[in-house]
Amino acid sequence: MSDPDTLPPTPNGGTQRNRNPWKLATYCLTVALLGTFCGLIYSLTTSNDTEGKNSTPGSNPSIWEDPRSLDESSPISPGPSGEAPDGYEVGEKARSGGAVVTIVKVYESDTIPTVDGDKQKAGGEAKYVILEALVLNDAKQSMDLTCGLPIANALLDDDGRRYDTIDDLSEVEGNPECNAQLQPGFKDEMRFVYRVPADVKVTTWEFEEYDLEEDRKPSVIRLSKAIAEGA
Repeated sequence: MSDPDTLPPTPNGGTQRNRNPWKLATYCLTVALLGTFCGLIYSLTTSNDTEGKNSTPGSNPSIWEDPRSLDESSPISPGPSGEAPDGYEVGEKARSGGAVVTIVKVYESDTIPTVDGDKQKAGGEAKYVILEALVLNDAKQSMDLTCGLPIANALLDDDGRRYDTIDDLSEVEGNPECNAQLQPGFKDEMRFVYRVPADVKVTTWEFEEYDLEEDRKPSVIRLSKAIAEGA
């Protein structure tokens, strides 16, 4: 009777070697894991080399950075209609569309001179606020400054109340005549006159080129400082 642990002799007369199936499985698993590990190392190395060629040292490829310096940045410019972001001061050229207005002087008075040589009074508990301006027509068509509506405007006080100009601006001394068309490319002097309560403190002046086809934001000129200084 043969030993159960001894395999039968091989055809060549030798004895077969013992084979442990668990040992063979362990060997195959080890080889597979080793191959997978080597492949992972290769992939990581290749990926790092590629990133090193396509990015600058210390940069994060997921964050875009503007390569320009602050000195190369474009300056802040007015909006599409030319309005200044924070408004204008007296003496500065203010634009709304094709209307370019420079307020040269702003003051208050009890009377205004008229073209016939008289002085028109504001009346009791009232005063006039006069804005002397230089208007440049930079539009494509003419402007009637006194009897038309090329420039919609309003005077504002510290309570936010809005005042319209007086009637018959063409009768104010120094203003263009009624229907005197200011042609494109030309400029003319203009006095915008408002009648307001005597105790009102005006703060700003708004204007915009009147245009039915475009809704633009009014340009704003601050007046408080100029009035206080008697500009």
